[in-house]
Amino acid sequence: MPVQPTGAHKPRNRKPRPSRARGLRTTTGCLTCRKRRIKCDESKPRCGPCVKSDKECDYASAASTAEEYVLGEHSTPHQRTPSATSTSASFKSPATRRSIGEDIDSQVLANSPELRFDLSPLTLTTSLPSPNSAPFDWYDLLAEDAINNIRKHNLGGFDEICLSRRQSPVPGTPEIDTGLIDPQIQARAQSPVAETPPIAPWNADERISLTNDELTLFQYYVNVVGPILDLFDPLRHFAIVVPRLAIFNVGLLKSLLAVAARHRALHSTTPLAESSPIVQTPGSNVAGQTEASGSNPFSHIATQYYYETLQYLGRNLFYPSYSRSSEIIATTILISTYEMFDSEGSYSDGAWERHLRGVFWIQRSQDNNGESRDGIRRAVWWAWVRQDIWVAFRESRRTLTIWRPTKRLMDLTPDELATRIVYIAARCVDFAANEKHYEMGRRIEQGERLLQALDDWHRALPQSFEPIYAPPPPDSDLFSPIWIHPPSYAAAIQMFHFARIVVLINQPSMGGTNAFRQRQRLLDESVSHICGIAMMHQGQNLPSAFVNFQALYAAGLCVQSPIRQTAVLQLLAKTLEIAHFPSKTLLEDLTNSRRNEM
Repeated sequence: MPVQPTGAHKPRNRKPRPSRARGLRTTTGCLTCRKRRIKCDESKPRCGPCVKSDKECDYASAASTAEEYVLGEHSTPHQRTPSATSTSASFKSPATRRSIGEDIDSQVLANSPELRFDLSPLTLTTSLPSPNSAPFDWYDLLAEDAINNIRKHNLGGFDEICLSRRQSPVPGTPEIDTGLIDPQIQARAQSPVAETPPIAPWNADERISLTNDELTLFQYYVNVVGPILDLFDPLRHFAIVVPRLAIFNVGLLKSLLAVAARHRALHSTTPLAESSPIVQTPGSNVAGQTEASGSNPFSHIATQYYYETLQYLGRNLFYPSYSRSSEIIATTILISTYEMFDSEGSYSDGAWERHLRGVFWIQRSQDNNGESRDGIRRAVWWAWVRQDIWVAFRESRRTLTIWRPTKRLMDLTPDELATRIVYIAARCVDFAANEKHYEMGRRIEQGERLLQALDDWHRALPQSFEPIYAPPPPDSDLFSPIWIHPPSYAAAIQMFHFARIVVLINQPSMGGTNAFRQRQRLLDESVSHICGIAMMHQGQNLPSAFVNFQALYAAGLCVQSPIRQTAVLQLLAKTLEIAHFPSKTLLEDLTNSRRNEM
């Protein structure tokens, strides 16, 4: 095949494109001006714009520029439109997503704000437990709070001695001790030792049998609770994989039943006489407690299963293979989810918020993150980050994760793009924490980096994230409904606007009237999109509700119009009626927050 001479090559089947000299891709100028998307006069050692704005001025070497251009090390489009930060911005179709790099600045990856966020000092301290001790320290945290609750609330039917890990042998001792192994696998421990030891001696050989009532809760978990955790997971690990693991592992099964019963308690107003039969387990004293108190029976059932899960952990954590297994990873997030649903309960005392750090210890000890090859570990990590975002946001503390993504935006699938915004939102909440005290210039710069990361993500979205239904906004201050399908993509757009609001209301500004108007325009835009999506995702869409209430709460913090304030509160009230989490005191908190600003 003849080789075309240099300069004779023409793009095939594409429209003529402007030359590099006309602004398609900038390969000159300092890195700071490229990042800020402003014209650079290329003065050295510092260009005019950097001198004027008192910013560092760095130039890339010719070799590194050429190398990065050849390798395609870039992650964001270079060209922008005036509405690039709006969800009405143009989207690239799936067919053209893989060629997105053709319009990307070759220097962006090295300075990508998305991949270079500051890490939380909360998680970089030397006091973190070692990888081998992380599961034990997490369990000790759970057991200590459980024992305190038993004593404080005089909970009958729970033996606090069984929760003490001191009954378990220290790691490294023989794995077979019939006095400490769960009864479901005790028979195996008493049998002659096989030539090849079992891979998972803490699992049952056969499927664990379920009573009719347990099967009802099991199905409730699969149909209701699992999808809440699977909102951003197209493979549905919590609804499909976790139940299959649970029928062979007593601890995971009990934690699954505990979270199902606890969620059922949130949604159940049925009197005791009309409710379904109470789930009885060995040693359970639930029936007597329920009859005495007359309260929701599912709450007591959930508490029973929760304590039985802790007893299982205390007996089986000494297995080194178990402390590194997928089963314990899944158990940790189900326990955390149980505590999330129970966070407004009388026995909570802030346990969920404290125990999230223990889940982080185990995640870190196993090197789990949002790009883990093992699907269940990856799914658990994202579910944990979603919980940590809400707690960190409400407590004004920094988020716990120390992981940074490695995949470029241009290499992500649409589903992966949906989960990536969860990570960026975590960094935005981290930015808003009261614990961070930086001088104003640095604070403004950090906010700009976050807004840049959000903008980069938004402009990388394919057409599948565009609304299917989005009528023009009305002339009044009321919101126009926006329907995006599938729900995970709608939730991703919600998270985008939630994160943008968090940054904008926490970033200092040294600008004048124009900067104020621009910021207010972005805030109003985000409020409109959050409320528009929430209007279309009402009904009984529980998974969406667990994103809607967070976004609506953030929208309520910055909305200005009295009519819109009332509309946001009404939408939030409807969402809380669907989710039954968190408590309706969230409405009071938002109302009081607005009053304090007046």
